[in-house]
This record gives sequence, C-alpha cells and structure tokens, in this order.
Amino acid sequence: MYGVIVCTKCRMHAQIIEVGTSRTVQCQRCGARLEVRKLQLTSTSENLDEVVKARTLMQAKIQANGPVHTIHSQSFQCNISQNNDPTGGICFAAPNKGQKARNKDISKIILEAISAGGELGIDELEEKCKVLDIDRNDLEKTIARLLEAGDIYFPVKGKVKKV
Repeated sequence: MYGVIVCTKCRMHAQIIEVGTSRTVQCQRCGARLEVRKLQLTSTSENLDEVVKARTLMQAKIQANGPVHTIHSQSFQCNISQNNDPTGGICFAAPNKGQKARNKDISKIILEAISAGGELGIDELEEKCKVLDIDRNDLEKTIARLLEAGDIYFPVKGKVKKV
C-alpha cells in the first residue's frame, strides 16, 4: 500500500511512501528524519498511479498556497472510472471558498516575479502586483526592504534585478 505524506518540518514537500515497510522516512526536500507512525497520510491506495496523481495535486496545492499546516484529503475531489483505469480518473483540488488570491508574503511574490524574467521593469512589477491586489504603497515599502536586505538591486533606472 502506498501513501502520500507532507513533511512536518518544512511543510513544503509532499512525497509518496510505502506504508508499513519502514519506521522512518527522510524528507526529499529538507532532509528531516520523519517517524512514519506520527505522520498523517493524506491519501492511500494500492494503485501507484492514483497515489502519484494525489501527490501531484498535493504538491501543486502546497506550491500555490505556501507552507501547509494541515491538509486533509477532503480538500481534493477524485473521480476514478468504473474499471479503476488510472488514465480515466480525474482529480482536481477543490476550490477554497472565501480565500484571498494572495496568501504569500509580498516580498516572496516580488522575488518570484523578478526571478521569472531575470530583470523586470518597475512598471511591469506594479502591473503584476496590481493583479494580486497589492497596494502601490505596500509594494514600495517591500522593494525598499528588499533593497536594504540586498536581495534586489537596480542595474539601471526603472529596472529591478534579483541578486
């Protein structure tokens, strides 16, 4: 039997384990030793393909929302075909009602936007942040903090680049 777990230390990595074969597993992201008996299995199945789909959805949800404190399998809806054919199954994350579009820290959003393009114009950055409902005032404060911390710099006037 296979199961999907989320690392209890970093809370940023979902992985597949074989249930009942070992006492401890190691997180593939942070390297923490995790005791299997203390972990919450979010999805279990005999079919490896189903577990791979559940793990993929879990990891996508983690990356979209940031660190996970508790995720329950009820937050996923899976429909498997009548003959248990894994190719016919449809799995998707159930939308969370009342959840803001922006769950991440503003500085993380800015750094991700800059690293995606390498160098980014301030106008482009303002547009991306406007879509995520980030105020111009908050954006300016965050850019100033990142500049002081040495995470970003201005190679030319009007452009921002990640260090």
